[in-house]
Amino acid sequence: MRRACHWPLPAYLWPMCRLPVLLAAPLAIAACAAPPPGAPPSEAGPPAMVSVLDLDAVPLPSPEARPIYARFLTYPAPRAFAIGEAGGIAWAAGAPSTGAAVERALAACQRANRNRPCRLYARDQEVVWDGEPRPAAPPPEGTGGPGWMLFVPPGTLYHGPSGRGAVLWTHGRGGEPASPQARLPQPFVQRFNNAGFDVWLLLREPRADRNYDRVLSFADETLRAAARWLRTERGYARVIAAGQSAGGWAALAALDTPGLLDGVIAVAGAGYYVAPDGRGDLLDFNALLAGVRDADAPIVAVMFDHDPLLPDPAGSAAAMRRALAWRSGPLLVIERPAGLAGHGAGASPAFNDRFGDCLLRVVVEGDRAACQGAAVPPT
Repeated sequence: MRRACHWPLPAYLWPMCRLPVLLAAPLAIAACAAPPPGAPPSEAGPPAMVSVLDLDAVPLPSPEARPIYARFLTYPAPRAFAIGEAGGIAWAAGAPSTGAAVERALAACQRANRNRPCRLYARDQEVVWDGEPRPAAPPPEGTGGPGWMLFVPPGTLYHGPSGRGAVLWTHGRGGEPASPQARLPQPFVQRFNNAGFDVWLLLREPRADRNYDRVLSFADETLRAAARWLRTERGYARVIAAGQSAGGWAALAALDTPGLLDGVIAVAGAGYYVAPDGRGDLLDFNALLAGVRDADAPIVAVMFDHDPLLPDPAGSAAAMRRALAWRSGPLLVIERPAGLAGHGAGASPAFNDRFGDCLLRVVVEGDRAACQGAAVPPT
């Protein structure tokens, strides 16, 4: 697909790499029906389209399997879900490719079924139980400029502007670390995609990724341009900015423009500032907070223990609550969640399982108490 960009898309981006997630759930009950080996293909053409999100359509072996498939849906592609004749099920996500996810899911399913045959139900965002579906229409062109591009990443559902809105994902600096999974949306974003939001990935060329001062940077400059383009050229009524590290910082920095964003999720939002003379220092968190002018957009900030870019998460969380107390919009600070530590903890399955649903409810529904069940009191 042609894109209005000024630099080539790196080849490493397209494999949807993720932290490994592999589940095999043996359910030794009624077997699932499968077509006999060698059955002739249907002459009626591709099967009717079935949404991968339709839990009622899945031929699960028991009601106990329903939450397992529901959890599978909260993880991004590449992914696969398999069902066995003996009642065992298995799913895989976080593989280096769709083919690898299929292989892992089928292998785990066969183990769960004591080597009885298994059949693939879902692959990425497609249901393939009754055969290959009709090809989906490709997503629209993105946009870009010198050093950056904006596009719908492969393996996501596309709803269009008539859906609920767009999630604009902004990754961290190229050196934090320069790996494919560090640039792709974190797993919790799949919940927004399932809920009717399109996912747009803002990709920056590492050589162009620079700070202008101890608050502003190329990351927030391109984020602002991307958000405006999503509204004016694509017609989205709602744009939510989410990001990791420098991407989360950029989303917070863009709150100096009221009405630009309809929500912000900053996961480990922090980074280094490199002065023109080459000296380095941490970005100025207090100056970032002082620049906020948007009173209404819901804000979620996540701060982990043992994050070298945010060495005082407790102090930063308290400063954020004080500095933004004047706002009317929801503010949720997830401060040092137990069992999650380090700069990249937001990409872990544990973070998605524990906080993914409540992030959606806080930002989309404005539910200030949504994360109380995850031991985070409302701000």
